[in-house]
Amino acid sequence: LLQSPKYGCVSEMLTAIAMLSAENIFYLPGGGSGGGDAEEKGTGLAARAASAHRRFKSYEGDLPTMLNVYNYWRREAIYVSSERGGKKEQKRRRKEMEEASKKPGKGGKLLHGEWCTRNFISGRSLARAHDVRNQIQEICARDEERNGLSMDVKQSCGEDMVSFLKCASAGLFLQAAARVSNSVDINKTIRKEMQTGATSSSTRGRYRTKVGGTEVSIHPTSSLFMRNPPPSCVVYTELLVTKKTYVRGVTQIREEWLNEVAPKFFK
Repeated sequence: LLQSPKYGCVSEMLTAIAMLSAENIFYLPGGGSGGGDAEEKGTGLAARAASAHRRFKSYEGDLPTMLNVYNYWRREAIYVSSERGGKKEQKRRRKEMEEASKKPGKGGKLLHGEWCTRNFISGRSLARAHDVRNQIQEICARDEERNGLSMDVKQSCGEDMVSFLKCASAGLFLQAAARVSNSVDINKTIRKEMQTGATSSSTRGRYRTKVGGTEVSIHPTSSLFMRNPPPSCVVYTELLVTKKTYVRGVTQIREEWLNEVAPKFFK
């Protein structure tokens, strides 16, 4: 966020950071545990959810994906916080839109709850992200004399995703990782897993962090998981250690950008 004025993407970075603050944006229905019709219904819902989520997924990774969810929601849904009238005010605004278009049901936007249900998005998490964004935006827009940051919160990079990704690189350069390919260690791991019949993500590429040299894998919930071809270099927002070490909040960058955004560190 502090780097965003330099790259002209304050509005986009406000959104991305707010979305990161709200966990589990995507709603994933379970497969059902009763078997039979219940299991088939659960599987069908999971397939519908995956299909609905597909339109938000960005080839560049998780931060642009979060940006897509929020932007689609703002364009297609009517949301009013409970402090300003909540569902009642949302319905009133949709009625006004329908009357303006002279076509009932054709107001152009869905109510917040309807949109989230249709797209398998957590309405509560999205509302929280919106609230967090407003709070951060107020601090950024406030004058420095009033303990603000004096940022132009409407500054946008538009369709220029390169500027947004460079900004992510500048803010997360300490959390960068490069893909490990054709290394002796990786080849040994692959051979061992082939012998034991294990099926992990090792054959799809592993990464080594720029700081610390830790070997990590992209978390299965990431939009970059299983991408083919896998990105050669990424930045991430979270390191998760279980039986394996995963990175989450993963976004593709170009490795040469690291020298550009942090020349003293990567000299």
